[in-house]
Amino acid sequence: MNGKTVVVTVGNPLRRDDGVGVYIGEKLAPILPPCFRLIQAGFSPERFIDDILSERPAKVIFIDAASFGGVPGEIRVLTEEEVVSVTLSTHTFPLPVIARIVADETGCEVVFVGIQPEDVSFGEGLSEAVERAASAIVEYLGGLHYA
Repeated sequence: MNGKTVVVTVGNPLRRDDGVGVYIGEKLAPILPPCFRLIQAGFSPERFIDDILSERPAKVIFIDAASFGGVPGEIRVLTEEEVVSVTLSTHTFPLPVIARIVADETGCEVVFVGIQPEDVSFGEGLSEAVERAASAIVEYLGGLHYA
């Protein structure tokens, strides 16, 4: 492990609020401190397993829309067990499986950050509540400067 934190943003921008991870990744890219590595995985996070593993991270943070029954825009840190039942099924490979592979191979801590969507119908653009939540996450992560 090199101590780096890898942030993996996940989502499908063609399903409105399911695109929140993609939105966050786009906003974080120019401002994320160097102690982080950003991987913008879109709707195929399994394609980036080798990229994550090559970083030998201390921590991996997956950010995605998650229907956990909260109010739209609510942000929660979810356990692996919760992620199994709450992530949206627009991804081709389940996030908990990817997380387990990463954790088993690297020994790193894996964190899931879920944002409750309001609308995951076909279309583009985030709801107001989800965009506010995304902005809060970007502001928080962009302001961290630990090594």
